[in-house]
Amino acid sequence: MRYGIRRFTLLLVLTIGFATPANAARPATPVTVEHLEQFLAASHGQSDGKVASQLAGLVLTERATSVRLARWQAEFPKRRCREALTKLADASAFLALPAADMPANAPPDLEAQKTMLVKAIHSVSTTVTRLPNFYATRKTEYFEDTPPGQTAGRPIASIPMSGPRGVLGAAQAESDYVPMHHVGTSSVTVSYRDGYELTNSKQPNLGAQQHPAAELTTVGEFGPILSLVIEDAVHGAIMWGHWEQGANGMEAVFRYAVPVEKSRYLVAIPVGTQTHQIYPAYHGEIAISPDSGYILRITVVSDFAPLYQKLYTAIVVEYGDVAIGGITYNCPLKGVAVSRMPTTIVNGELNFTAPLQTQMNDVTFTQYHLFRAEARMVPVTSDSDGAPPAATPPAQSPR
Repeated sequence: MRYGIRRFTLLLVLTIGFATPANAARPATPVTVEHLEQFLAASHGQSDGKVASQLAGLVLTERATSVRLARWQAEFPKRRCREALTKLADASAFLALPAADMPANAPPDLEAQKTMLVKAIHSVSTTVTRLPNFYATRKTEYFEDTPPGQTAGRPIASIPMSGPRGVLGAAQAESDYVPMHHVGTSSVTVSYRDGYELTNSKQPNLGAQQHPAAELTTVGEFGPILSLVIEDAVHGAIMWGHWEQGANGMEAVFRYAVPVEKSRYLVAIPVGTQTHQIYPAYHGEIAISPDSGYILRITVVSDFAPLYQKLYTAIVVEYGDVAIGGITYNCPLKGVAVSRMPTTIVNGELNFTAPLQTQMNDVTFTQYHLFRAEARMVPVTSDSDGAPPAATPPAQSPR
């Protein structure tokens, strides 16, 4: 079963970032989702800064769903709490759910599992081919930590590239370890035309903070990631996982693993004047609507072999119904991307003995609109000199 997916369809681009130094912080306290909800219930009426500072000292041991995060942020809507809650929930995106969120329903038999997977494969193939030309807003919140003793300061030179930017140099400074913290926000218009994803890089960033000069980037959420993972998983290993209670009903979760020889998952690491391109083995989960076959959540977690075994990359994308031009499609709503890699370059190569830095992106997709072309007919009449006026050129505008 082939969909003609190109080898470079799914791309996770990692660049070396240099974080701003800050004061050292105490190790985070692990909490369950239930304990966090108890803490939030007791924190109503306290200031945004006070609650956020307390949240900064916590780390979840279970996955917090997007539904929970939305409820928490509605209860604590101010900026610092929203950022702290986003960081907590996103950092838990690849953990197991609380037991209460996994109903103890009996697993489906093998025939029912096969039927669900066939529906998912059909759904993916039609999703990729049926998506119209559209544009959407992609908002990214950037988070990162600061390793101890890391070279700090923003890059002072970068390589001009069509995609990611490699770091040539940076201001030198020493810093203490700083846990994951918010470092910026960006908002861009993403267009999907004839099966290709295009980004308007000229879109200004939101707010006073700028996104990092060297950032973690992902592409392929509008369908290609689904095709690539499904096809790789079928050629690797795929098995039943568990049931989950989703926002709109029960979800069937399958686990998969793709060996390195079958992998088409590209991780590109710009290093100096070169780009290291790696196709690691990877594994993850695929959450499927048992009735429609729509994929509702998909995760991709890397399994790097030596020499890159210290590196870590992971992506999760959540999908849902989106109306585009009056027709409903299964499109990305939210994503989380995480990378962990060495922070320094020695003689044009990654220094694998250097401290590791973690970067994390929280991505939301909103404001989907159909892209249409418009033409306006203008009657031709003679002007005072007897020459016909120039016709108004056709205008192409998104809706």
